[in-house]
Amino acid sequence: MAQQINLFSPLFLRKRKYFSAVTMVQALGLLLGGVLVFYGYAVYETRKLQRIVADSSAQLKAQSDAVAKIAREFSPQGRSRTLEDEAARLGVRLKQREDVLAQLRTGLGNTEGFARYLAAFARQTTPGVWITAITLGGDESELALFGRAVHADLVPGYLKVLNKEEVMRGRRIGQLRLTAREEAPLAATATPGANPVGAPKPPAAAQRYVEFEIKALRVAAPAGVPPEKAK
Repeated sequence: MAQQINLFSPLFLRKRKYFSAVTMVQALGLLLGGVLVFYGYAVYETRKLQRIVADSSAQLKAQSDAVAKIAREFSPQGRSRTLEDEAARLGVRLKQREDVLAQLRTGLGNTEGFARYLAAFARQTTPGVWITAITLGGDESELALFGRAVHADLVPGYLKVLNKEEVMRGRRIGQLRLTAREEAPLAATATPGANPVGAPKPPAAAQRYVEFEIKALRVAAPAGVPPEKAK
């Protein structure tokens, strides 16, 4: 009887080495390359994020400074000096305009104007009396007349006729000053045949007159009575 003996055994087969030195070096190289690529990408993203953070910080600082500036300008404790100066200048200009408006309303704003005074003095005339100047305050409270008269006795009569005018009613004489004046006569014009040749010419008389200054003050009218109607 024959028996077959199999001398083959898997243990005697040549085995492949999957983790050889070359394979390990290749794997290590691939791993190192991947690490380098990841590191480069991480560095790029980090720098990009740093730029974004820097820009955001700069914007935040600018906005914070703007908010702080606005708070200083509009808060009662820290208002801007420029705004205060501008407000002061506007206040001065407003006061000036209010003063001008008040003057216009009291005197210059009179719809009839000062012509009514001139018309009144033109209507009431007295021979031998003439006006040289008139002064009237902006609120018409004080009236001053300057003039001349041939005789001092003519001045009271002139004041009497002025009292007939509406613009003079409600006023009292606060000051009356009379000053005597004398002027040298003008040279007389020679008339043919008036004086013989060689005859002395008669001396011309000096011109005498009176200068007067009258200040008429407005008297406060009773309640409900206009100043022009006060007697």
